[in-house]
Amino acid sequence: MQTIDLKEALQGFFSIYLLEQKQVSPHTLKSYRDTFKLLLEFARKEKGGFRALRPCDIDVPLIMEFLKNLEDPVAGRGNSIATRNYRLAAIRSFFQYLSWQYPGIERLAKRIQAIPIKRSRNAKLDFLTRTELKAFLSQVNPDELEGFRDLALLTYLYNTGARSQEVADTRISWIDFANQVATITGKGNKERLVPLWPTTLKAIRTYLDEYRRKPKLPGQDFLFINQRGTHLTRFGIRRIVHKYLQRAKSACESLRSKRLSTHSLRHTTAVHLLESGVEVNVIKAWLGHADLSSTSRYLDADLNHKKEALDKFGPPIYVAGSLEKKTTSSTDQILSWLKDF
Repeated sequence: MQTIDLKEALQGFFSIYLLEQKQVSPHTLKSYRDTFKLLLEFARKEKGGFRALRPCDIDVPLIMEFLKNLEDPVAGRGNSIATRNYRLAAIRSFFQYLSWQYPGIERLAKRIQAIPIKRSRNAKLDFLTRTELKAFLSQVNPDELEGFRDLALLTYLYNTGARSQEVADTRISWIDFANQVATITGKGNKERLVPLWPTTLKAIRTYLDEYRRKPKLPGQDFLFINQRGTHLTRFGIRRIVHKYLQRAKSACESLRSKRLSTHSLRHTTAVHLLESGVEVNVIKAWLGHADLSSTSRYLDADLNHKKEALDKFGPPIYVAGSLEKKTTSSTDQILSWLKDF
């Protein structure tokens, strides 16, 4: 087998193959990066110390042990089967790239390609009923400095059904107030348009005008900003959602038996759209599912279908009520302005 410099191979994989040729999203790039950080740290321990690793050191037995370690809740990371499979997909992609660049490694690459994806039972997808959603949203205090941002964030999450990373990536310029629509960039940098309720637009506009902190970097266009003045990451969004879900469990007994996360809000949007009589193909286009038929792609282009669905869907009454109660001269707003001045 020919000698291959692992560093050079990884640089080519990330810089040329993933970025230039496949043009993957920043989220995918970070996920692949994390996969190889974990894999190389594991390989270094298994292969003994700090000696230089070669691609041939990353063989099938090592990868199988690595995947096992990922799932191990005691000695490993306790990851889900889905995460395990995603890490394997990244490794497979790397060795497929290597086999194109270095024919001598083709046999090893084929053996790695043959490592099976692990099947899992389809877990029950928990979602919030409309009563539970009200209990969840009512935990937010819109009179607090960060509370109104959180109200706008959670309303936007529910309205769009967007993934946490998609919301974290959202720019102010992607919100079209005139046409009442948001542009969302999903997996594979695919864009979709989602209509917004007047309630959502009012929450975002009030947040931008009165509550959004001054960005640390001038001209920063990210919609949601954290306390440090930098953009809110998907991890920050997950912490916010988790905080209010935990509070809601104290107020709503039916929530206590459910396993809920940020992704549960996406399921909630889908279920509530379905309950409102919206067609499945429209829901798929709304959520940005990749497995759309040609009909679904047509529906995604036709925003009118989504706007009709929006009318059936309806905004959370609690949010609309909270916005009606807002005043524009609270002490918190003055303090916020002074802090950012």
